[in-house]
Parts: sequence; structure tokens; C-alpha cells
Amino acid sequence: MKTLKKTAAVIAALALLYGLLTVGVNILFNDTGWLYKEYLVDLPFVESYYGISPEDSSRVLSRMMYYSIGRADDLDITIVENGEEVQFFNERELSHMRDVRKLAMTILICGAAALASGLIVLLIFIIRKDRDSIRTMAKAYLIAFIIALVVVIALAVWVIVDFDSFWTMFHVVFLDLESSTFDPAESRMIRICPAELFADFTGILGNYAAVFDGGFAALSVIYLAVTKKKKNARIQ
Repeated sequence: MKTLKKTAAVIAALALLYGLLTVGVNILFNDTGWLYKEYLVDLPFVESYYGISPEDSSRVLSRMMYYSIGRADDLDITIVENGEEVQFFNERELSHMRDVRKLAMTILICGAAALASGLIVLLIFIIRKDRDSIRTMAKAYLIAFIIALVVVIALAVWVIVDFDSFWTMFHVVFLDLESSTFDPAESRMIRICPAELFADFTGILGNYAAVFDGGFAALSVIYLAVTKKKKNARIQ
């Protein structure tokens, strides 16, 4: 029984870590108000090079993000490019976005399930006043958090040093590389999604991870410190 509870505590900790991260992903994909400023201030070359206004770029990317998480049903959207109204997406891009939607929905659904299961296990431990299991869960979460932090830092360095190889590997692992490779001369989607945009996405997601995953890590540290102090006091 003791081994079973420890196993449940460790699995619940890992589930919480993943689930809290996907909370940040969900917020990021739903909060698109910052995109207009992004194109107006940080990515003005999208308009100067390609003739697509910040209004249209932010409107299209908002729709892409909403579509990816199931908030929008389609990507039937037009823009004005160099003074001419055109359909933004071609069929190949639409096919790619359908793959992105499947991936994003899978990540978020699994994240919601992980978060719910982790919280339920934690609640059961709290109701039963099972302090040993809560401590096991807190320790497991902190270990997993530190490992994840090291991995994230390594990935961030990779992105900074060679974004193209990182982006290629991401598509090799999670999507079909061939169907995810586009020529900017033929793809408006690539024109409005330069590497700088994804770097900013990564930074914002990192901030959310710091709030949610880092916040729970801080709570774990506090809990372990308080319970250890109480335990030492009882021994004395």
C-alpha cells in the first residue's frame, strides 16, 4: 500500500507539472491582444517587405491560434496584400494547419486530464491528511521541475544559437516535415510568421510557465520547509 501511494504521488506530481504548463499554452493561444503591437512595433518588415498590414497580420494569426485550439471552425479569411484583396491560405497551408490543430488539441486535452488527475490525487491526500504522500509528491514535483527547467534552458540556448535546426527538429518529431516546409515566395503564412515571432511566443510561454509551474514549485518548497520544521520541533 505504501509503495502504491508513493507511485501515485510521483505520477500525480508529473501530471501536475505537465498540466500546469498546458494552462499557459491555453492562455497564450486565447490571448491575442498583443499581436497587433507585435507586428506594428517589433515586426514592421512584414508590412514593408510583403505589403500585409499589421491589422491583417494580427487578425490572421489570431484566427490561426483560435483554430488550433478549436475556438474557430475554419480558416476562411481574406486580406489586402499590396492593395489587392486575396484569400490568405492556400490548400497546402490549410492541410498543415489541420495537422497543427490535431496536435494542439491533443496537447491541451491531455493537459487538462493530467491537471485534473494530479489535483484529484493531491486533494485525496489532503482530505486523508496523508502528509507523507504530500511530501513525496512535493519532492517529486521539485525534482521534475528542476529537470524540466534544465531542458527548457537547453532548448532556449538551441533556439537562440540555431533557430532553423530547432524548428526543423520540432516538425520532424511532432509533425510531418515535408508538409510543414514552405517557400516564403509562395506562402503568406510563412511571411507573417518569422523566427522573431516564435521567439516572442517562447518568451511569453516561459513567463506563464514561471507563474504556474514555478508557483507550484514555490508552494512545494514552502510545504516541505514548514513540515520539516514542525517535525524537528516534535522531535525536540
